[in-house]
Amino acid sequence: MRNREILERRFTKKEVKTRPGPSGEELHYVETASVIQRLNEAFDGDWSFEIREKEIDLENGYIWVLGRLQCEGVVKEQFGFKNITLDASGRPLDLGFDLKAAASDALKKCATLLGVGLYLYQEEEEHGERVARLATEKQKAFIRDLLRAQGKKIDEEKIAQLTSQEASMLIDKLRAGGSANQVKKKEKEGGK
Repeated sequence: MRNREILERRFTKKEVKTRPGPSGEELHYVETASVIQRLNEAFDGDWSFEIREKEIDLENGYIWVLGRLQCEGVVKEQFGFKNITLDASGRPLDLGFDLKAAASDALKKCATLLGVGLYLYQEEEEHGERVARLATEKQKAFIRDLLRAQGKKIDEEKIAQLTSQEASMLIDKLRAGGSANQVKKKEKEGGK
């Protein structure tokens, strides 16, 4: 792809935001507008994004979408997620806003597959050793849903130990009808 330098360029300190993660750690991210601006710069506005699938799970309180980003004949798909915002009585406040947030999450993740902001999500260094991030709560919830939908056993102990990379591979396998053991075996063999 001829625009790799533009896509992989680091964002300014002003563009990189922080928020607390699920375990209290500080997470770095960029807002959707910055990602759109970067895609426009790299592809002169000649790119498209669409939502291919979506699910609103009122019982468990979240929305997920599968987004597709197309740029110069390259197609990237990723999931986006958003917890449903509830009003004081426990009813969904604005599902349209939550769907938009899940779509924005999917767009940013698709763009990451092209290198946009990828450095923000790569493994962090701790005491000179590279430490893989554990799977996010979003990934774990989606894995549980896929397993449940396929009538497969949910092993919470195994799910809790998945790295983010293993969780992504497992999601791909489950969507294709594979099993968790195949993913673990593939990861141990070096992802071949």
